[in-house]
Amino acid sequence: MSTYITYPTDATLKNLSFCKSNDKYKKIYKTSDLHEFNSLSHKDILIYLIPSSLVSSYKFEKNPKTSNQNNIANFISDIDTDIVSEVSDNEFFVFDNHGFVIDKSIYKKLNGILNSLKCKVILIPDYFINHNKDSDHITEFNDSYLFSFSDGTGSSVDSGSIDQYIDVIKESNPDFSPFLYLQKDNSVECLKDYENKNKFSLNDFANNNFLELPNLYKFNFSLRNIYSKLNFSKSELYLCLGLIAASILLPYFLIAQNNKYTNIYELETFNIFKKIDKNTKRVVTPRIQIDQLINQIPSSFQSQTLNESKFDNLDFMTAIGEKFISEVNINFSTNIAIITIKEIPQTQYKLIKNISDRFNISVLKEDVQISDNTISGKISIKLDDE
Repeated sequence: MSTYITYPTDATLKNLSFCKSNDKYKKIYKTSDLHEFNSLSHKDILIYLIPSSLVSSYKFEKNPKTSNQNNIANFISDIDTDIVSEVSDNEFFVFDNHGFVIDKSIYKKLNGILNSLKCKVILIPDYFINHNKDSDHITEFNDSYLFSFSDGTGSSVDSGSIDQYIDVIKESNPDFSPFLYLQKDNSVECLKDYENKNKFSLNDFANNNFLELPNLYKFNFSLRNIYSKLNFSKSELYLCLGLIAASILLPYFLIAQNNKYTNIYELETFNIFKKIDKNTKRVVTPRIQIDQLINQIPSSFQSQTLNESKFDNLDFMTAIGEKFISEVNINFSTNIAIITIKEIPQTQYKLIKNISDRFNISVLKEDVQISDNTISGKISIKLDDE
């Protein structure tokens, strides 16, 4: 794993300088394109220092009990009079007890390019390279002077504007007494009265816990960006897409299969009723229609030889299997039924025959033929009384 620190050499963000952890950030490299870092893997880290001149920072009391969107709305409400441009032209961030504002067009372009990289990205204002919660710092870096204040806000100015900027600071904070971290001899008159530490290094900055610092980078969810971040091979990508498609289509397939089996069940149920009563046109509620069949039986048969419980014998036909029954004839006066079966597996037929007594059925006669381990023909059964 390698860590890279890169920063634009001017406010146009076109030309970049960068250092890397391999040589402890001692050597400075130049590039004109962020795509220089396309070769970095998902294990590497790229820290992009956005110029503080492009980012306005504010002290803001974040409410931990409300959402980030509500906090941002409250932040905008607090500072809208301080923003020169339209609110809609800016991107807003809230982190811990700080708020940040950056021009939306600049941010979207920069963040979009960073999204195309495979590596982990940290986008942070450059004044955080030398920040301490207990003191104010002025750090000379990248031909600018970075002001990092103890309250977490900061900014940057060039050497020609530093005098006026310090005068502005002193008006609101007369006790302003920053530590200096300069790269060359102090030639700025207004800084000569401050203590010069000269101990700043990018290596110290890279060892920070960046979870405690604001990261303005946002990952934009898209197929291309996910593919880039996850570092999929083409085969892995196709597999992933296949699994996603399957998870979407599988419920529809299962519903279609369920509807198919429901239609088959209804059709087979209708065929059974049709074999029992040729006047049956449709099976809606099987139990009600069985009751209707019973009501069609002459009352003399009902009183002498038949009661409703006898139709429990008909469960025997269900046990045989609807698709193996081609015809059923029932003589209610003798309680004898002749069932015509077709190509029922021999083992299934024997099993059903052996348990016929459980259905109060007596097999009177078998007129069947065996062919290819299946049985076809007619069997006569007696519906025994309870």
